[in-house]
Amino acid sequence: MNSEIKNTSVSSVQVCQNCKQQFTIEPEDFDFYKKIGVPPPTWCPSCRNMRRMAWREEGHALYRGTCKLCGKSIITIHAPEGPFTVYCRECYNSDKWDPLSYGREYDFNQPFFTQYRKLMEEVPRPALTGINLVNSEFSHGCKGCKNCYLCFSSFFSENSQHSYLLLLSRNTYDSYVTDNSDHAYETLHSNRLYKVSFGYFTDDCLESAFLFNCIGCSDCFGCVNLRKQKYCVWNTQFSKEEYRKQKEYWDIGSYSRLEEAKKKFRELYLSLPHKYAHVVNSQNVTGDIIRDTKDCQHCFSALDGVQNCKYVYVGGLNLKDSYDVSGGGDTSSLLYEIIATTEAQRCFFTNGSSGSQDTLYCDWAYNCVQVFGCISLDHKKYCILNKQYSKTEYEALKEKIITHMEKQPYTDKKGRVYAFGEYFPAELSAYGYNETFGFFWYPKTKEEVLAEGWSWRDPQKRSYEVTLEPAAIPDHIQDVPDSILKETIGCAHGGTCNEQCTTAFRVTPEELSFYKEMRIALPRLCPNCRNIQRIHWRNGYDLHKRKCVCLSADSASVATLASPKPPAERRSTKGAAFAKADAYINTAAHPHGSESCLNEFETTYSPEKPEIVYCDVCYKAEFL
Repeated sequence: MNSEIKNTSVSSVQVCQNCKQQFTIEPEDFDFYKKIGVPPPTWCPSCRNMRRMAWREEGHALYRGTCKLCGKSIITIHAPEGPFTVYCRECYNSDKWDPLSYGREYDFNQPFFTQYRKLMEEVPRPALTGINLVNSEFSHGCKGCKNCYLCFSSFFSENSQHSYLLLLSRNTYDSYVTDNSDHAYETLHSNRLYKVSFGYFTDDCLESAFLFNCIGCSDCFGCVNLRKQKYCVWNTQFSKEEYRKQKEYWDIGSYSRLEEAKKKFRELYLSLPHKYAHVVNSQNVTGDIIRDTKDCQHCFSALDGVQNCKYVYVGGLNLKDSYDVSGGGDTSSLLYEIIATTEAQRCFFTNGSSGSQDTLYCDWAYNCVQVFGCISLDHKKYCILNKQYSKTEYEALKEKIITHMEKQPYTDKKGRVYAFGEYFPAELSAYGYNETFGFFWYPKTKEEVLAEGWSWRDPQKRSYEVTLEPAAIPDHIQDVPDSILKETIGCAHGGTCNEQCTTAFRVTPEELSFYKEMRIALPRLCPNCRNIQRIHWRNGYDLHKRKCVCLSADSASVATLASPKPPAERRSTKGAAFAKADAYINTAAHPHGSESCLNEFETTYSPEKPEIVYCDVCYKAEFL
């Protein structure tokens, strides 16, 4: 066991309790664990992240229920047949109930996690969370949003729908991690867009569609790796008049033309080299999707002032000196094994908290100091299992509980052991695995989930009937009548995928107006399926050691040198038409000259993926 490690001055190779794969604990990791007073982990970083995410509702699964306090009908993240007490947002945030009234003595005859789960089932839980929301009743985990429908974990945004992690954006639909944008559709990890649709890893662009890793472009269609360009189609320069003629053909208001454009865009994307990682203005970092970050290792979506961190999976806004963060930051420091926690210091094994200090094993701890194993507390100190203690009593009991957790740990159905220092067992989560971010990033089948001993939530039986099949929708958005607002449209996947398909969906008046204004064809997939399809444009959270595949100027670079079967088609971007080729041929001189590039790196592009992956030097030589 890791807790038996004596020498912390050298690296130690351990075997993960969960996946049985080896992982390494470095000397600086031991220093961090010693600093915060926790034992080293027994799960590898990837399994630790999955375990945390299995405790956080993803938001796509919403149910109709009844507030157990006021009795009104509610929309909730909790299945109504579950064992939990659920309050509407207004009652949960009110003074009508006292979370300390659910406090109980610690029982040294039972494992801590068993007692915590019992407390979970009694303390009221919010149907949906959110702060300062206006006309956004169907949004969850948002702050300062107005006129938002089915938006999740978004901040200070308005007039948007079906999106995740929006920041300061307006009129944004079907998007994921999009900041400071207006009239954006189907965008992912992009910033400062205006009237851009299908934009991925794209910044400062306007009046464009189908862009990947483009910066400062306008009036472009179907382009990859461009910088400050205008009137380009499929990476080819046109005059203003020629561009207009091209756009007349590529009218994505037509669903058939939109599908043709999607296919052609994917081909172009695969025909061109991609930088090994999306890293901007950062120093001494490894991972992907990193901006304005320093001294961070194995971090993903680390944005805006993240420093001295490791194993961060979505963190930002001055997050410092933290490990194992799955969604956190905003002037936080010394966080460990947390998810969805902000404005916090020295918070460990905590979920969905804000403004707190020195918390251990808590859910929804707001503005609390020194609380252990508590749920839904606000402005409280020195509490354990929601019971109030004096400072002296709290400190003494806390140490006894930690010792008890080490001597009498919790063991799950698969025999995995959870002592002090482990995050909550996934089998005790309030949600089915397929309702959580765990499923979102680490998808599993129902059979696989049940074999792990975790819960799975089958969809509720639906009483609606599909009144319009997707094939019957008019091809062009301008021909779609307003009467479609009354239709229940069948999802083209028909529930046959593993994407939590709802099998049918409705279109809102605001949504239809947006599609017509942007001249975008009506989708044929439900929002859940659209979201999963969008996420396919980014890689996961695993790093792979690889070599740059860039060869000499007169040789062809393929997706991976080790692969005996490169992709069937690679296309040159020279000229308006794509010439068929077996691989990409460089168009500029590279520092390695006539020899192959020898640079190595860590990347989220696995060797099995079809992309051509270049190092930073070769990528810049070719495109910047």
